[in-house]
Amino acid sequence: MPVAADPLAPAEEPRADAVPARTTRLAAAAIEPRAEPVASERVAVETSRPASPVASGVDGEGTQPAVASDLKGTATPPPEPAAPALRQVERTVPVYRTRMPPGTVLAYDIRRGMFSGSGELSWRPAPGRYEMRLQLGVAGFNVLTQTSQGGFDAAGLAPLRFTDQRGHRAARAANFQRDAHKITYSSTHDEYALPEGSQDRLSWMIQLPSVVAAEPKRAQTGGEVLMVVSGARADVAVWTFAFVGAETIETGSGPVRTLRFTRAPQGPKDLLADVWLDPARHHLPVRAQLSQGDDGDVLEMLLREQHSPAAP
Repeated sequence: MPVAADPLAPAEEPRADAVPARTTRLAAAAIEPRAEPVASERVAVETSRPASPVASGVDGEGTQPAVASDLKGTATPPPEPAAPALRQVERTVPVYRTRMPPGTVLAYDIRRGMFSGSGELSWRPAPGRYEMRLQLGVAGFNVLTQTSQGGFDAAGLAPLRFTDQRGHRAARAANFQRDAHKITYSSTHDEYALPEGSQDRLSWMIQLPSVVAAEPKRAQTGGEVLMVVSGARADVAVWTFAFVGAETIETGSGPVRTLRFTRAPQGPKDLLADVWLDPARHHLPVRAQLSQGDDGDVLEMLLREQHSPAAP
């Protein structure tokens, strides 16, 4: 489809070093809120990280602290530093039944403000594991690539690794260390506890449909789905998707009767997410709108077509 040009770019062929930076900022900002605590549903730090037991010497080299000795001259070893406590999610969430959709590729038209482009969500389940990939492009440039890899458990999707890359910047990652029951990150030393059913910033787009497919009562008046969601910037929160109602929307393949869920922001920098699920497509999202709580621009994804994934 035609792609809108960046109004700040010159009339001739856009420079490769100028357009991506602008379009990346405009399109990617709606996907990921800043990693700031915004409500009591965030997390609490149980203890602070201990100070290093190594003191700095005058010449810049580390020097060991003085060690106490007993009367026989035997040195007492310095105490081992305590391991930092995991941050805990303050609110518990239910564990739902799930029914996973079959593998598919959803192609979207995307728009944010005056910019338009295309996106693709690839969902590839296999026995005991899955892979997901979301790519968004604006003005002919890739502005966002997210991936989620993992397996399945009693709570549905069980992510192991989530990556988030924006424009030409290096990718950041969240690692769901299930044996250690914690989430760690490539860009920070923060560590969070890993509650059952936790999702990442991409896997929720399949976890939510799978819950609604298995528990239709979630798509009734007063229905909701809660889940712990982590991004790649050590931003963890409880997301509540509230059922809004049944709506008919126009897509590239015609009108679709959908079930609309909304995740309301918990603060001025938090993410607002509206998603329309199609029961005829295993409740997969045919439309989504994402924005910052205080941002007037909305990133919209509207289904253009759906097809089967290519064989691996």
